[in-house]
Order: sequence, then C-alpha cells, then structure tokens
Amino acid sequence: MEPRYLPLLMMIMFVVVVIVGRVGVQLTSVGDSGIRSAAKLKTTRQIFISCLMFGTLVVQLLLAWLYAAALIGPQIELGYANTWVGLALCCSGILFASYSQFAMGKNWRIGVDPDEDTELVTTGIYSKIRNPIYTACIVHGLGLLFLAPNALVLVTGLVGFYSISAYVRDIEEPYLNNLHGEKYARYMQSTGSYLPRLRRQ
Repeated sequence: MEPRYLPLLMMIMFVVVVIVGRVGVQLTSVGDSGIRSAAKLKTTRQIFISCLMFGTLVVQLLLAWLYAAALIGPQIELGYANTWVGLALCCSGILFASYSQFAMGKNWRIGVDPDEDTELVTTGIYSKIRNPIYTACIVHGLGLLFLAPNALVLVTGLVGFYSISAYVRDIEEPYLNNLHGEKYARYMQSTGSYLPRLRRQ
C-alpha cells in the first residue's frame, strides 16, 4: 500500500473501532448508544466547543481523503521511518481508546447531558488518568501528522487539541464536579488529566 493511503486507513479504523464499534457494544450491552446531543448543553460556548471538537474529526477524515487522492501532499520529508512511527502512534491510540472505553463500561458516553447522573469511574486506568480516551485521541492525531506531514493536518490537530482541552475544562469537569462534589475534587487531586500525575517522594 502506498504511504499516502495510510492516513485515510487510520482514520477509517479510528471511526469504525472507537466510535461505531463502541456505540454497537453500548447498544448491545445496555440498550443505549451512549451518544448525547450537544443541544442539551447549557450555554452557546459549550455547544460551540462540543461542535468544534467533533467537527475536527470530520475535517481530519476529509484531509486524509484529500491526502490519499494526492490533492494535498507532504510538505516536509521526514524519511521512511516516519511511516512506522505514525502507524505505531495511530494504532496505539486506537487500542488505548478502546481499552479506556471498555474500562468505563456502561458509563461510557459521547457528549454530556447535564441532567443525567453517571457513576464516577476511578478504577483501572482511571485510577491514574482522568481522560485516557482523549489521551488516545491526541496520540492518534500525532500519528496522523507523522503519516501526513502537511500544514493543514498540523493546524487541524492543534484545533483538535484546543477543543479537547476546552471540552474537558468547560464542560466535563464542571459537570462531574457538580454531580460528585468533594469526591471528584479529591479524584482530581490524585490523578492527571491526560498523563499520570508525578508524585513527589
């Protein structure tokens, strides 16, 4: 397979495994897709952030298709090794996202419903990291940049990182703090947002 097709392949795998596949598992196991509409959010800013984050995924898919069609191309020659690095990062992101989704069980959601009560998952990977699924998405996005070293892919990745950070800060954390109170505050102190918290000796 020509390297220019790899970003599209990785994006399709991400959508099929991390989104479509997980929704299917959720429907089968609990009878609920886990998808929550951005329209249920309280403010226009929150709705915008939510749409920006999920819109970034659509743009990444579009850019991967343009790259495969040779309508955009690499702007930096990283060498042959970048293909293997990119594939390793993308595949690791997909696998880690799936593992983190499995660890959430019935509490997995896409989106936030402010009026819904969910359990606070603090076991497994969630005992170390609060947002491992987003960590996986960031790793996957970095892999795409190695596979398609193009300015548009870079900009989209930066927008995606900003939207994830804003989504966590302005939507998810206030929701969980309001729902779980002191328990969530203690959880935040003992865990890292995207990476394990370094503990001082």
